[in-house]
Amino acid sequence: MLFTDSSWEEPHPIKKRLMKPLLAWRCVGWTDLTPNFFVVASSGGEDCASPDGWMVDGPEALIELVLRLADVNFSVHLLARNETDASVTLCRVSALWQEVAVDDSDLVRYWYSTTDGETRLCSPVAFGMRVERPQLVKVMSFEYG
Repeated sequence: MLFTDSSWEEPHPIKKRLMKPLLAWRCVGWTDLTPNFFVVASSGGEDCASPDGWMVDGPEALIELVLRLADVNFSVHLLARNETDASVTLCRVSALWQEVAVDDSDLVRYWYSTTDGETRLCSPVAFGMRVERPQLVKVMSFEYG
């Protein structure tokens, strides 16, 4: 989950105006309640209001952002925190998957795969754990050059 405080809003009026219609923040926090993805544009936009990247909270928000990006080339990374020493790493995400429903449940469970071949459940309980992989359907691929 991503969060901020109103006091962390960008105070400079020109910087705020340049980012319109987006809101500019000097500081954003996160928790591990959902996976946090870092989407990085491969080239800067033509105007100042085009971000170089986005922090995205969870697979649903990632899907929504990617559908809005249209012609932008980007890479997707998982912001992963090691529980034992609080270190943070970015691992490259190659695809987002959805479990094939085996019952009548409306619950959608997403998985992500990394460029090193690992496939993990997008769930805070599964972070760092090996979970048996069910049948999956690819939702989107992030294999961009």
